[in-house]
Amino acid sequence: MFLSEVALSELVNELRRHGRDFTDVEVKRASAGLPHLNETLCAFANMPEGGTIILGLDESDGFSAVGVGDPAALEAGIAAQARALTPPAHVRFAEALVEGATLVVASVAGLPLRDKPCRYAGSAYLRQSDGDYVMSEQEVRQLTEQAIIAQGGRPRYDAEPVDGTSIRDLDPQLMAGFVAAARATSRRLSTQSDEDILHLRNVIALDDQRLTMAGLYALGSYPQRFVPSLSITAAVQPDPRSSDRTRDLVHLDGPLPDLLDAAMQWVERNTRTTIRYGTNGHAYNRSEIPMAAVRELIANALVHRDLGPHTFGKRVEIRLKDDTLVISNPGGLWGISAQQLGTPRGKAAVNEYLYDLCKLIQTPSRTRVIEGEGGGISEVRTALRHANMPAPQFLDYGVAFTVLVPRSSLIDPADLEWLSSHDPAGTLSDVQRQIVASMRHGQFWTNSLVRQEFSPIDSLDARAALQGLVDRGLAESIGEKGGRAYAISPQFRAAGTAETLPRVDIVRVDGQPRQDPLPYLDDDIADSTAIPATSDDPILDALQQRWWAAKELAQQTGLSLPQVRYRLNRLKAAGRLDIRGGWGVKGTTYRAISSD
Repeated sequence: MFLSEVALSELVNELRRHGRDFTDVEVKRASAGLPHLNETLCAFANMPEGGTIILGLDESDGFSAVGVGDPAALEAGIAAQARALTPPAHVRFAEALVEGATLVVASVAGLPLRDKPCRYAGSAYLRQSDGDYVMSEQEVRQLTEQAIIAQGGRPRYDAEPVDGTSIRDLDPQLMAGFVAAARATSRRLSTQSDEDILHLRNVIALDDQRLTMAGLYALGSYPQRFVPSLSITAAVQPDPRSSDRTRDLVHLDGPLPDLLDAAMQWVERNTRTTIRYGTNGHAYNRSEIPMAAVRELIANALVHRDLGPHTFGKRVEIRLKDDTLVISNPGGLWGISAQQLGTPRGKAAVNEYLYDLCKLIQTPSRTRVIEGEGGGISEVRTALRHANMPAPQFLDYGVAFTVLVPRSSLIDPADLEWLSSHDPAGTLSDVQRQIVASMRHGQFWTNSLVRQEFSPIDSLDARAALQGLVDRGLAESIGEKGGRAYAISPQFRAAGTAETLPRVDIVRVDGQPRQDPLPYLDDDIADSTAIPATSDDPILDALQQRWWAAKELAQQTGLSLPQVRYRLNRLKAAGRLDIRGGWGVKGTTYRAISSD
């Protein structure tokens, strides 16, 4: 997926604030020519959603735009390095002028599961933090297994029987509570015996007396006797630059409900009660991180971890760093992307049987393991937003999944005081308050960024939030649709912050001069003009009548020319557009192809 001009501008801005590369972004100065990128290309190809390489920024100088000398030669060199991988990685290129300097932006696509793992010089690589590492043989087997699964259907590892187990290995109290809940919630099960319920709900394997992996993990008296990796390792991890050692290292065991309670107690023990400021500017005590959000994320890691034999030896891990809570589990997402988490489409149970069991199981603290409504990530984001905290970051590595929860507030006391003076009635929403507070310190926002940070929120609500700030005189819009960003009004900018986003102009795509519409668009225009191909589509209706030029369609429908071009591009991609001429060719006309 290419970056739009405004998205690339915001990415450069974010790199400068962050001070280093990201997991899915690698930056090279490339002043001495083509850098060695084989490992990075290989790692991005093995990532579910690929990654981006930017040449021409100087990380040692705050990611200043220094440019490259021969973009075409660099692109050819990267393409050659990508072809040297097994199988080759697919890369697309864009040349962009950033603050007057020419940059090369290479977008590396993640390989299909059936083609993974990608290897360079015999080794498979994966991305970790902002570096590349050689995958272990166990991780390679994980990817290979996923490729097999993708072709023949996913095996249900949570339904597999565990050798040496029997009903005697269940925790009596957990089993009794589960059976009672199963009877209470199902008319079909209300008259069944305990053992029949355990069979029907896949606690005991079908036609067998062994426990399933799900049954052992969720209801076993001590699952680690049979599968030691069904556990949690947690530790307080100090700043790597300090001489301090890891603190409060624990290895938590027991069935899943006990693991969840013990992990929560560990997080509460190692985090602080902090002073937070409300909408009225008054201070009050609150947990450093909303515990409801922490609980949901740990429960997800336990319930959705990969239970296949290729992950034996890998545990759920919790690390508490100075600035971040890190929760990791073996196995990546299944059937959804990280961007879909917390949206109506972002629901997929990796372990279907275990998930259903956990809906009926309570922890020792008498709370359900999960609610089972599929809205947990949305609730996490909401809880963090109400606490004036950044949204969590989700990283899907394919062989592992990690959640990063910042231990910081988005709105500091000085900004809250400023907000109170400009919104004394408290009419701004939580979303608007966080957006405008970050704008004061140089953050620029787009429609797509609002949806990403505050999901679930649709394009219309995101646009309304941004436009509402403009209407109040607190923010201003920059650029046109398709490249529109929003920034703080100049008179409210905090001292020492950048005045503008880096100026970005895409000049070439895959070696060819840029044409409109671009093959990649910021979601602000995509959502504002994404008209379904139905009878109430004015452009499609017009195109079914005769041949039209783009400018004529704009006049006919009342839409802007960029909107018309976007819609034409959508129709072309769908195979519903006949073209006389070519994109960017003067005098080109268009007509609809019948969908019959």
